[in-house]
Amino acid sequence: MTELREALRAVLDFLGPGNLVLGIVLLIATPFVDRFLIRRKRVSYRVHYNSKIGLGPEKLTDEAPAGTPGQLATLTRLLDRLSIVVIRIRNTGGYDIAPDDFEKPLTFTFGERVVWNARFSEAGSDETREKLRAGLRFFRTDGTDPLGTAGPSAPVGERDNLRTVRDKMTQRMVRWVGGQAPAPKEPEAEPRWHGVRLETLALKRKQKIKLVVVLEEPEDHQGGETSKEITVSGKLDDNGIIKDEKSQRRFTLPRLTGALALVLTAFLVLSLVFASPPVDPSVRCVAGDLTIKGSSVFMPTITAMAEDYMADCADAHIKTQPTGSIDGVRWLAGADPATSAALSDGLQRQNADGLRSLQLAVVIYHVVVNAKVPIDSLSTAELGQVYRGEITDWNQLRPGTESLPIRIVGRGQSSGTRQLFEAQVLHAGEGILSSNECLTADRDPGARVIRCERDSNADLIAKIRDVPGAIGYADAPSVAQARTQGQLKSISIDGKTYDTTAELESSYPFWTVEHLYTKGDPAADSLLGAFTDYIRKHDSGRLRLQDSGYLPCTTPEGVSLSLCNNR
Repeated sequence: MTELREALRAVLDFLGPGNLVLGIVLLIATPFVDRFLIRRKRVSYRVHYNSKIGLGPEKLTDEAPAGTPGQLATLTRLLDRLSIVVIRIRNTGGYDIAPDDFEKPLTFTFGERVVWNARFSEAGSDETREKLRAGLRFFRTDGTDPLGTAGPSAPVGERDNLRTVRDKMTQRMVRWVGGQAPAPKEPEAEPRWHGVRLETLALKRKQKIKLVVVLEEPEDHQGGETSKEITVSGKLDDNGIIKDEKSQRRFTLPRLTGALALVLTAFLVLSLVFASPPVDPSVRCVAGDLTIKGSSVFMPTITAMAEDYMADCADAHIKTQPTGSIDGVRWLAGADPATSAALSDGLQRQNADGLRSLQLAVVIYHVVVNAKVPIDSLSTAELGQVYRGEITDWNQLRPGTESLPIRIVGRGQSSGTRQLFEAQVLHAGEGILSSNECLTADRDPGARVIRCERDSNADLIAKIRDVPGAIGYADAPSVAQARTQGQLKSISIDGKTYDTTAELESSYPFWTVEHLYTKGDPAADSLLGAFTDYIRKHDSGRLRLQDSGYLPCTTPEGVSLSLCNNR
């Protein structure tokens, strides 16, 4: 699979995604350009009917008593040699076609069959039909003019037109019906035309007409079947096309360009989906597997950084799982040191024997309340009273406001954020778990405090947003996102809020340093070692931290931030 990805990437780099897209567009556009710009003049024809009239002596006879053929039998034998051809002619191009657009007029030749009559149907109007009739010319296949002219291309005036053909047809019919012997077959005495030429054919865009021709088989024609031969000729100028609609070619321009466009599209999709993206040379790629567990607050950022690394390093496989800081460090103590790491909000002093911590970033937290809570600031003393259950309604802190019970949403025992809140803000434990949904003390009806717990930071934010009177805590990026939607608000602690790094060092209490724990020093040639360097020192890793609202502990020059040593 790796070799296939590399091959696809090499071809894609050589051709270029932009060139492939341009090629696909050009291939799709080529048939339309050919049809409407290059060969925009197109005449299509199709033979709809080519068969005998179907009336023979076996169906209709009036044999004379003496055994000689009667007039009707003689006529039916003539009709048995007559056939009809119906040809539909259409303008399938993008422009109107005039007679001057033909370099050679459209011509139909019917082998040895002789033209008896011709007419147009579906011409649209009597005027159009008359113009088409006036342009009909008839000729012999041997190149001689039955009326003495030099041939089919000679100026024969009115002698090879539709009126002449129909006059001769009438004369033949009179002789046959009258029982007279057929006229001699010499061209001078009995003209016989084998083809028809449309010299004044004009078609508007999408217009169609039908040419109907009555033909006679020669008397020496053998067999009862009608000969089917039809030869078409003619030529349009400006690269125009005269096409038989019934003739299906296996390879046509739309089919070829469409197939090529499909192949290029499939290749482009496969390349983009399966080919490895361009490798950033500044990323040190190491193949292998790595699992990271721990802080649910910081895990989304680490997950994004892992995806960035794997995008550059196809053979690296990094899995992340938010379990809480304490549970993550406990898990690491018994995990494979070469393929495992844990995230912790702050230092873990329990069960940390043999573990090594790396400072990643400063994480700021806020105490937050539901948007309907009528306060903007609490002192640490008031926070202690709230969490101990000495204050149970917000109107006790803001007399004159409507009653609004206080409901505490906290994190579970394995949360590093809870550990930080208890140590740096409350200086005491949060209290007992008395509620499931933070509406009533349904788990412990005798409890003075309505307090529930949520395992993830996202669930805690959602609960504070939805429960009136709720209070809790969350990291600054999550609070900033929720505040933009008016779902909750952060409050100051002892009148202090986080605005600058200097305030962290001097007065604002609710912050910590995110640590990555490893079991011993990662090997330099391991995926753990390479990914650790990536998230702490690489520009893209530091950018991810900043975009997530964290302050990296390592400067672009590789210097450790002194603030990170304070927690």
